[in-house]
Amino acid sequence: MKYKQPGSLNIVSFGLLIGMGLVGYLLVCLWPVYSASSRAKSILYDHVPALYKANLRSSNGSQAMLDDIKTSIAAELAKAGINDKAAKIFLYRSPKEIGLEVRFKAKAHFPVPDRTFEFEVSPKVVSDATRVDW
Repeated sequence: MKYKQPGSLNIVSFGLLIGMGLVGYLLVCLWPVYSASSRAKSILYDHVPALYKANLRSSNGSQAMLDDIKTSIAAELAKAGINDKAAKIFLYRSPKEIGLEVRFKAKAHFPVPDRTFEFEVSPKVVSDATRVDW
């Protein structure tokens, strides 16, 4: 039995080309959401050492530091272009680990249906908080 060799341009080739085009379109349209999340996570990583120092202090002295960390994060988020008024900043503290999280909405515009979608983004950074005694 002999099989006919398929041509270089067939329905599968067009299907793969259309699929790759759709994936590329989605990546380009969703890039602002990923970029905002990445910038927010970078800002959170920058504030981990300050939260670590605040976690080592007693609860009386650390509250002022925690408020400073929150205001600093909010200012840097606004400077980075994340201007969601409903953005919430969470600080997690325990003797074993510390964490920072920010929740905000990021928008992605799709030109073909001419619609804008909002995505809930919540980058979180967690670090070890155990005290190191030298």
